[in-house]
Amino acid sequence: MIARALIPAAAILFIAPLQAAEIKVDLNHEKIGEEPRIFQPIVGAWLVVEDGKDKVIMVDGRPWMAAQNNPTTLLAEKARAFYGASHEDFIDQVKQFAYYPIAVLNQLGNFTDGTISLKFKTINGRLDRCSGILFNVKPSGDWLSVRYNDTETNVVLWRFHDGVRKSVKRTPEGKYPLDRTQWHELKMTVRGTDFKAWIDNQLALEYTLPEGVSGKVGLWSKTDSTSYFKDFVVSPEQP
Repeated sequence: MIARALIPAAAILFIAPLQAAEIKVDLNHEKIGEEPRIFQPIVGAWLVVEDGKDKVIMVDGRPWMAAQNNPTTLLAEKARAFYGASHEDFIDQVKQFAYYPIAVLNQLGNFTDGTISLKFKTINGRLDRCSGILFNVKPSGDWLSVRYNDTETNVVLWRFHDGVRKSVKRTPEGKYPLDRTQWHELKMTVRGTDFKAWIDNQLALEYTLPEGVSGKVGLWSKTDSTSYFKDFVVSPEQP
């Protein structure tokens, strides 16, 4: 048996590799009541909380409601630190993207081809109740997201470009009514320009992207949504 004292500190990671290329976010080392260190909160209020015996990440929509007349106050200064002062166009778009709380996964380079999945639980929200996967995040502030909306009970792929959000493809409203008291899985795959998304193992969306993706990934929400997230897994395709 190897003594714990002999294990190098570098071996204790907050993101634990499952296979050579697959990484799973491990929240065991996060502190309850604080911002997650594994994710970089850029817009909105993100905290580590407990759900039963599990540590989970919560996007808290209550501060958004309190500041909805001035949503730019929700943009953390970390956004400038994260992207650097050379990307002021990212900061300039705050009035548009301040409506979409996002948190970007640290310690991961660009995601191109592969699979991203997470589990979510809808908690609250008067205007919206949205939980999603953020991907293809660019230094300009552009991004893509696939999300489940508990108010519309559907799945939608969104594109945010040059300060404008547009629906790319959606399922009909009422297609996926889910039990709000339970955890559910949202999963997506990208292979070249081929995009697919599943909700609880049901194929929900198929779409041909205009070009491949290459950018950072993370968690996505909307306005006053309050949701829990856990089991965030990124499985890049092997080259």
